[in-house]
Amino acid sequence: MNRLVRWGCPREGCELRTYCSITSSRMMSTDMHTLWQTVKAMFNYTKPLPAGEELYQYVYKLPDGSAPNNWEVDPHEMTVHDLKTAQTHFSLQKNGFQLETLRVDEDIDWADDADIRSRYYPAVQQLIQQVSSASRVYIFDHTLRKGTLRDGPGSGQSRTPVSKVHVDYNTVSGPDRLRAVMPPDEAAALSKRPFAVIQVWRPIKGPIQESPLGMIDASTVDKQDYIDLRLQFESRTGFNYALKHNPAHQWYYAKGMDTDEAYVFKCYDSRSGRVRFTPHSGFEDPTTPAGAPPRESIEIRAYAFWEHEAEQPIAREL
Repeated sequence: MNRLVRWGCPREGCELRTYCSITSSRMMSTDMHTLWQTVKAMFNYTKPLPAGEELYQYVYKLPDGSAPNNWEVDPHEMTVHDLKTAQTHFSLQKNGFQLETLRVDEDIDWADDADIRSRYYPAVQQLIQQVSSASRVYIFDHTLRKGTLRDGPGSGQSRTPVSKVHVDYNTVSGPDRLRAVMPPDEAAALSKRPFAVIQVWRPIKGPIQESPLGMIDASTVDKQDYIDLRLQFESRTGFNYALKHNPAHQWYYAKGMDTDEAYVFKCYDSRSGRVRFTPHSGFEDPTTPAGAPPRESIEIRAYAFWEHEAEQPIAREL
């Protein structure tokens, strides 16, 4: 059985980046009588560009060896609250993410894509359906990560943790990716009803101490905080969101996250009037002990469909 971890709702802001203040504190939320364990950490937000300018990043190297971008980092220190030290319920629909139990075979070969697809995908698919009540789940992508925020971008099968606050998709790329990964007729039919991109993020080795993943409560993000980012791949163009700093953002993480725990969070939702995107980023926990092993994790992205709901147009605006 999957277990829903419960936690509270504080009144402070948060921030991020690879440099952390060496402080740790405990905070009492007096209105909920909840004791929070918190850390201060730096997060890499993005400085907004002048009106009319487009934020871009090349995801491959040009012939001269460069990978141009005009992304200017704007680091801020934020308070990060440990999900395991509170009692209030967070949910995918209200906050954009939740922490779940996910137990899988211990002998899955994480270096073997076929083994991941045959033995890990079904467990993730079941978890997404349980959490979201989707009638159908289609997994289209997985990424392995190994390393720290101080490492380079990584190559080959494993990438390194991401140190910028971001959302994986935006209002353009959410529907576009669906048409790219499914047959056109099927994608067209499914997109007439509500759908979403949901990610399941889980440690491969635990507990995680180095470069944990932090999540923003999506209900604390203003529409003006999202910045469209064009991602230029060698064979295609994609889009996601960078984030402008806002002191109202509430940051959370699961300290010491282990291999039987997983984040389930929204990367995109086709419907307006609800939480649609969940910003997140790796960060440096100042309580990480010296010599802690690099983070090893896997993230699965899937489309969730609600085929029983009425047809409705895709929300093209935030």
